[in-house]
Amino acid sequence: MRLRGLSVFLSAIVTAALLLVQGVLAAEPGPVTPEEGRTMIQQNKDLFVLDVRYPNEYAAGHYPEALNIPISELETRLSEVPAGKPVLLYCAKGKRSERGYMLLKEKRPDIQNLYYIAGEPIFH
Repeated sequence: MRLRGLSVFLSAIVTAALLLVQGVLAAEPGPVTPEEGRTMIQQNKDLFVLDVRYPNEYAAGHYPEALNIPISELETRLSEVPAGKPVLLYCAKGKRSERGYMLLKEKRPDIQNLYYIAGEPIFH
């Protein structure tokens, strides 16, 4: 009996580890590395990607899936961010995405899986 319980436990651990490696889950909502962010975008089709850079930065290059809401407009456009999906924010270096993350955490507690890229995003 104990062996079966251990087997089920180990199976659950392996499954969670595989999902984490595949980018389907992140360890905790919050900051992710640029590499983790890119993997999340590539492997999680339900992910809502939010670019909080200025329109000229967005036009120069962005993730194809990303919606552009500049950080200066985010507070007035909070309703455009869905609650039923994981959300990943990014900017040029991580500062604006962290500010957006904090704003969404405060104003939109209904968004459970909220992440931001802490660093420069990888577009290629």
